[in-house]
Amino acid sequence: MADAPIRSVEEISQQKKHYESLLPQISAITEYAPPPMPVEEAVGEANRVIALIKEDRAKLELSGIKLHYLDSFEARAGAMIWSAVEMITHVNKQSTAKEEWEKLQPEAKKVRRYLLKALKRAFRDDEDLSDALKRIISGRSRHDWLMDFLSISRLAQENKEKLQEVHADPSLVNRSEELFTKLSDILSRMVIEPDEIRCAKVAYYKAWTYFREALKEVYEAGQYVFDEDDPRHSLYYSEYHVRLGKAAARARCNKKARKNDQEKSKKDQEVVENQIKPVNIMISPPESPEIDTLRPLNTTG
Repeated sequence: MADAPIRSVEEISQQKKHYESLLPQISAITEYAPPPMPVEEAVGEANRVIALIKEDRAKLELSGIKLHYLDSFEARAGAMIWSAVEMITHVNKQSTAKEEWEKLQPEAKKVRRYLLKALKRAFRDDEDLSDALKRIISGRSRHDWLMDFLSISRLAQENKEKLQEVHADPSLVNRSEELFTKLSDILSRMVIEPDEIRCAKVAYYKAWTYFREALKEVYEAGQYVFDEDDPRHSLYYSEYHVRLGKAAARARCNKKARKNDQEKSKKDQEVVENQIKPVNIMISPPESPEIDTLRPLNTTG
């Protein structure tokens, strides 16, 4: 997933207002699909076409386009960009928290293992505390693991005197508290409900669908009012898909060239092999004359 586009405070505020103002129309959309391009490409396309409309508005109106598509284009684009950034923020929040968890968890495991060892020794003569410690099991999920960590840390905090009797390291007891606070914050950011992310994605897909409706109309209007030999005609196509088309054409051309080179190389190899291959020449013995054609030698001179 891409990083959220860098925006000024004013832009963020305005885009949020656009989204909120168009929310009834966006929410009413029932048929939607993910954009056929990465988020950063969709945002770039929106900003590019906003500039085109400002430059070519008068000519675009000559195409007969419904004016509300031009009037609402910037608001639709802003709503789409806002929803895209919101979706990215949700996804990135989860992935960043996972990275932080992975960095701290090895230390937390080490502290937990030490405290369990110290507490078992310190509680060996206290049946109630020993039972309380036994009830702390290693959970399978991160949430369970953290709850166990909290329970162990709390037992250590409440029984420092007993730990002192077995010469437990007090710094690790204090560190367990610090780790729990940090890990709890990480977990709250990491365990994002799947429905929350799904809703953020759906909101983006719907906002894109609403934006694309106007985008398609503007593209068609521009292609109509600017002749194909006019440089501005080509501006009214998706830059992303134009690049994809050119890249695909180059790939096909390169593939064809490689195939031709391979075929030429194969033919050249066959010519070389034929040149060095020994030629088998069959020499036939002279034919014997037939018996009835034999004549006696003339010896009379």
